[in-house]
Amino acid sequence: MSAVPESIGRYRPVGVLGTGAMGTVYRAQDPLIGRMVAIKVVRTEALDDETRAAFVERFRLEVQAAGRCAHPAIVGVHDFLEGDGHPCIVMELVEGRSLQEVLRSPGGAGTVPGILLQVLAGLGYAHGQGITHRDIKPANIIITQGGQAKIADFGIARLNETQMTAAGNMLGTPSYMAPEQVANDDVDHRADLFAVAAILYESLAGRPPFAGRSMADTIRRLSGPEAADLAPVAGSPYAAVLQKALAKDPAERFASADAFIAALQDAVRADPQATVVLAGGMSPMPAQAAPSPGPPTAARKWDPALLQRVERVLAQSMGPVARMMVVKAAAESADLEELYARLAQGVRSASDRSAFLRSLGGARVEPSLTMARSPSLTTMPPSVTTVPPMTVSAPVTIPAEAQKAAQTALAFHVGPIARVLVQKAAKEARSPRDFIDMLASHVTKPDEAATLRRRLRAEVEPKLS
Repeated sequence: MSAVPESIGRYRPVGVLGTGAMGTVYRAQDPLIGRMVAIKVVRTEALDDETRAAFVERFRLEVQAAGRCAHPAIVGVHDFLEGDGHPCIVMELVEGRSLQEVLRSPGGAGTVPGILLQVLAGLGYAHGQGITHRDIKPANIIITQGGQAKIADFGIARLNETQMTAAGNMLGTPSYMAPEQVANDDVDHRADLFAVAAILYESLAGRPPFAGRSMADTIRRLSGPEAADLAPVAGSPYAAVLQKALAKDPAERFASADAFIAALQDAVRADPQATVVLAGGMSPMPAQAAPSPGPPTAARKWDPALLQRVERVLAQSMGPVARMMVVKAAAESADLEELYARLAQGVRSASDRSAFLRSLGGARVEPSLTMARSPSLTTMPPSVTTVPPMTVSAPVTIPAEAQKAAQTALAFHVGPIARVLVQKAAKEARSPRDFIDMLASHVTKPDEAATLRRRLRAEVEPKLS
């Protein structure tokens, strides 16, 4: 085990979290504000002085870019420094298991699709910032006790393009690399999406899609023209998703993380064995763990717009898994009362659960569409008031001036992808309040979402009247 230094800059290491080809990760205390952090010290002994100087400068720029990625599914970057001549990255300390450990645990593979939905949400955010990870693999994804996926090593992955590799240090494994990475061709965000697909494939087939008997064999299979062998996943709801996501030609893959998410969510809905992993304070929960719906009843015909509204409210505390939760709960619920109760059960935090129920039952939520049939709400939990009858309304027109102001406000929280989100909301919103609710749902932290709502109401609402 690596010796623990007395200090790294102002930080005080207290133990070793792990070691690898690139260096050592320490658990450390930041005495300035009293928090615990993780510090990765990158070894550069193999580099000559000139190469090392260029390496450190590039590393610093990469870490700066990574520091802009503020997303629940991305390990936060706090600082960059040099300790004993080695570049160091100071990161959020995340307690949990790596996805690699989850894959190897009994029943762990069943949680992977839900975990990867979170990973894709984080990658989509980073890609919107113009940042590609380039080394997505199970060891770089941490799952917290609360079920939150965290992508690690942003700001480090591109180091495998330096002369460190030429010096004999093979960083990572080609099992999850895209073909263009192995061929040293131009690499963009679609390489990250390929890696996610490779992990999904491994969770179903027990091995990565192009894994060979040796590293050379794996590289040969990745470089060759043969497509991934889908026989191990034939008949699976994920087969069509993998066929597209694992295409050798980047142009034939999903063009964005959002497109991948949409396809993967459809597959999860069709998978009776899927296990739901809930972020936001809840441990992984099997889909079967929901309360028994009682005697069989006729399938409820839910209004899609109603479910979309419920999903947006739930996403404020649960993030991207809200859609999967709503679909599953709707399939198992006979009426609105049961739907709300099932979804509320999945929100571990009492305050978030209360806020979720109040938002759905309170007067602040504008009902927009007619239910297939009026449910009885006489046994609704005390915190929920009866939802008034719903009437059909057509989409509202959102003026260009209001869209521009909304994009500016939302971009502060989510970056350049705000333009796409605003355009989508403008097409789907059925009232000015609905437009604001849809935009606020993309910010998962309650305090940030509240700040965004206030700004939207102050700067956008006047332009909607």
